[in-house]
Amino acid sequence: MTNYIILLTAAAALFTGACHAADSPAAPKPAAASPAAATSASSPAHWVQAPTGSSLTFTFDQAGAASKGSFKQFATKLIYDEKSLSAGSLEVKVQIGSIDTQDQERNEMLAGADLFDAKKFPTAQYIANTLAKNSTGGVDAVGKLTLRGVTRDLRIPLKIVRTAAGLELSGETAIKRLDYGVGQGDWKATDSVGDEVKIQYKVALVKAK
Repeated sequence: MTNYIILLTAAAALFTGACHAADSPAAPKPAAASPAAATSASSPAHWVQAPTGSSLTFTFDQAGAASKGSFKQFATKLIYDEKSLSAGSLEVKVQIGSIDTQDQERNEMLAGADLFDAKKFPTAQYIANTLAKNSTGGVDAVGKLTLRGVTRDLRIPLKIVRTAAGLELSGETAIKRLDYGVGQGDWKATDSVGDEVKIQYKVALVKAK
């Protein structure tokens, strides 16, 4: 009888311990990082044009001689991660009325209705929604240029280097002005003003705030 009582007591103790274990709350699991936090940590850096140190120039043939000009007002935004180029982008907006060829009469002619028509189309823009490696191992922006109301595909080379203040983006490309309607009436002829226009750009960039 004594042994029987001892066995019952032991069984009751085991049952009570098991119930207490089942009733106790489980230890909390470590919280997983939120998708937003993970995305933020891996997002490429955003860059904007610095207040000074940038230039956007162009060269064209006029009466057999190279003529140069520039746009004094433009803005640039770059999203860039050299390890994930496809996540990058480039946006450039140019104020056509800021054209400067060091000759006021020529400035007015270029901004006029038969050429850039700055009154009707005050802004030109280039938007690339991705960056990609090119055949020489450099970087290209793959996007579209909208000029004088005409939008066309344009892939432009970018040289991107680190500077003490941030980044410097530079390069050169060429377009055909008549592809964008820059030349109406007599200006469609290319014997006075050539069709090809070379564009040179050097942009100082700082981290966006």
